[in-house]
Parts: sequence; C-alpha cells; structure tokens
Amino acid sequence: MKANPSDLQARLDCQMGSWLSMGPLAAGVPMGASHGIGYVLGAVFDVPHGHTSCIMLPFVMRWNKQANADRQALVSAAMGDANAEAGDLLDRFIGGLGMPRSLGAVNIGSEHFDRIAQGAMHTPWIPRNPRPIPTPAQVREILELAA
Repeated sequence: MKANPSDLQARLDCQMGSWLSMGPLAAGVPMGASHGIGYVLGAVFDVPHGHTSCIMLPFVMRWNKQANADRQALVSAAMGDANAEAGDLLDRFIGGLGMPRSLGAVNIGSEHFDRIAQGAMHTPWIPRNPRPIPTPAQVREILELAA
C-alpha cells in the first residue's frame, strides 16, 4: 500500500491485518513495555501512538530477547527470515515505511528519560512485560537503546 496507495487490495489487506491484530487484545493478551512507554510519550510529549509503537517496539524486543527468544524466533520466521533477529527485521520494516526510528526523531532527548521511566512504571503494561521491569532503571535502559 505504501508503494501504491491506489491499490485497493493492498489497502484491504492492511485494514484486515489491523482488524485481526485487535483480536488478541480483546481476548486479554497483555501488552508490554512498548505500550507502557508509549502511553507516556503520547500523554506527556504528544507523540502519536502509531509513532510511539514504531519507535519503541524494535528496541523493546531487543531488550526482551533474553526472556522470549523462542517467541521472537516465530516472529522472525513469520517475517520471512528465521535466521535474523526479530527486532532487526521489524526495525527495517518500519524504516521502509518512513516512520520515525528513534526518540530523537520525535524530539525527545535523554533529559526526559527519567520522567518517562517514572511515568511508565505507573501504566498497566510495564508489570506485564515478558522480561521483568522492577524499577525505572530498566525502562531507562530501553529508552537509551531508542535514543
């Protein structure tokens, strides 16, 4: 769809994919740090939700890999390269869409990381992250990766 916006089948495929992606959420599958951090980026810094996900998810995946490498391997396979890192594949895919790829790209510098980390700890998603995040220090580690 990005390559040819007039391709109605591609638009329908994207719409169907978006709709299907909501099923797990409706079934109660929890989100993790990407959404927890994204809530703060949106609420405090007015970054659109789609941008927060595009920025944070690959970095959160890289940070989480030690806790869910088996699940990330499934993502890599689904994206067509079972031998690549899921976070890297996702990063390249998002980059190809022309979406922002770092916190700096949306004008968020390290001077805000402590505030973001503290705020993210109060969201419902940080406690549900696959790799435990007991303190804001771990959120800051992720933010530094996404700088």
